Amino acid sequence: MRAEDEMNKERDTDERLWHPWLRINRVLRVMLHEPWSAGAWPQVKAELVKALALRSEIRRAGWFN
Repeated sequence: MRAEDEMNKERDTDERLWHPWLRINRVLRVMLHEPWSAGAWPQVKAELVKALALRSEIRRAGWFN
């Protein structure tokens, strides 16, 4: 059990080091591939709009130039 907790902690730390573009794209991929219930969809849609706006903001900031 302890080794599993350490692995989760290590994975969380690694994810924080990822480039913002990669983090947003992973979120978008999960959101679009997950089957959402009709009740959850309005909240997911609102978060999807926020994630797309953040991705556009990152793109305009010139992270890849």
